[in-house]
Amino acid sequence: MTDHQKIRCIVITPERQAADAEALAVVLPAHDGLVGVLPNHAPFLCKLGMGLLRYRDIQNREHALFIEGGFGHVRDNEVSILTQTAIAADKITTAEADTQVRQAEALPAATIEEVDTRRHAIRRAKYLRQLTGATES
Repeated sequence: MTDHQKIRCIVITPERQAADAEALAVVLPAHDGLVGVLPNHAPFLCKLGMGLLRYRDIQNREHALFIEGGFGHVRDNEVSILTQTAIAADKITTAEADTQVRQAEALPAATIEEVDTRRHAIRRAKYLRQLTGATES
């Protein structure tokens, strides 16, 4: 496999480098939807939203990380992700994700601010559940 057939995917948080892998393809959650990146993609910069960053490594295995906000940069077959949060699938269990969903759903929703906080927490917890491979109930 030549370098023109793969992409380097780097994910960095303020605390650590969460990933540095050679990939065949990367899908990242931009603030306005999913963006797929294949080798030789045109350069771009985007604001990231909340969701699952997925990439297929050069052994054709799929990997996923939950990310929350930040920026994505694509240039010269390199995808650089700068984000506040990056959680790998092996760092959370389905039971932990389910607990977070229940806790989020139990949050109060009496004011607009509480509704927004609750909605964000539920969305986050459901992405974490999806990360663990659990199916939506």
